[in-house]
Amino acid sequence: MVDCEVDVQIGQAMHEFISALELNDKEQEDASAQHVRLREGLTQRLDLDPNFLTFLTGSYKRRTAIRPLKDIDVFCVLKRSSSQDSGTLTPSAALARVKAALDAAYPGKAAEPQNRSVNIEFTGTGIAYDVVPAFADQAGDGFLIPDIGAGSWIRSNPRVHEAKSVAANEAAGSELKPLTKAVKHWNRQLPKAERLRSFHIEIMAWDVLRSKHENRGSGLLALYRGLATRVLTATADPAGLGPDIDADVGAKARLDAQRRFTAVADKIQEALSLAAEGKTEAAHY
Repeated sequence: MVDCEVDVQIGQAMHEFISALELNDKEQEDASAQHVRLREGLTQRLDLDPNFLTFLTGSYKRRTAIRPLKDIDVFCVLKRSSSQDSGTLTPSAALARVKAALDAAYPGKAAEPQNRSVNIEFTGTGIAYDVVPAFADQAGDGFLIPDIGAGSWIRSNPRVHEAKSVAANEAAGSELKPLTKAVKHWNRQLPKAERLRSFHIEIMAWDVLRSKHENRGSGLLALYRGLATRVLTATADPAGLGPDIDADVGAKARLDAQRRFTAVADKIQEALSLAAEGKTEAAHY
C-alpha cells in the first residue's frame, strides 16, 4: 500500500509539473486572436498564393509549445509571377518584402530579418512571430523557403513535420508530446550556448519513445536515456527535403549534450528508486 501511495504522489507531482507547462485558456485565446490579426495584415499587404495564403507551423501548430510562449511560426506562401518567383527573387529580397508588409501593418514595431524569416515581437502578449516567406515547390508537394546563410532557396515541408509529430505521439500513447515538453522546459533553463534547438529535441524524441510507458516517470527516464544516445548521430529533415536539422551541431557539442542528458536520466532514476523505497520527500527533492 505504501509503494502504491508513493507512486501516486510522485506521479501526481509529475503530472502537475507537466500540466503547468501547458498554455492556459487566456494564453491560447490571446495567441489565437493575435496571430489571426497578423495573418490578415500579411494577406492584405502581400501578393499571396490563393491555394495556401498563410498558415501556422512550428511547435505552436504541433502543440509542443511550452509556457511562457516565446514564438509562433507563420508561413507566407507568395504567388508566383514575373516579378515574384524563386528564380528571380533573392532570399534577401523576399525577406525585405515581408519586413515591409509588417512595418506597414505595425508602425513603430521593429520587424527584424533573420536567416529564414522576419521576426516581430509584441509587448502585450510577449509573443514573437517568425514569418517565413515561401513559394509552393513546383517539383513536389513541399515549399521553397529562403536561406540567407546558404544564399539560396531551400526545400521544406512543415506539414509533413506536423503529420509525423502526430503519428509519433499516437505511437507513444499520446504521452510523447507531454514528456517532450518537460525536456524542452529543461533545455530552456540551460545557458544559451548549451541549448539544443527545440525542433531538434522533438525529432530525436520521435525516434526514442516509440511506445507508451507504464507511467510518466519511466517514460521520462526512457526519453532522457534514449536522447543521450540519439544526440550523437545526425538528425535529417523529417520531410527528406532540407539540410539536417542539427547541421550546426559539432562533435564536441554532441558529447556535451550526451553528458547533460545522462546526468538528468541519473537524477530521474534516483528519484524513482527513492519513491519505490517509500522516501517520498527525498524523491520529490
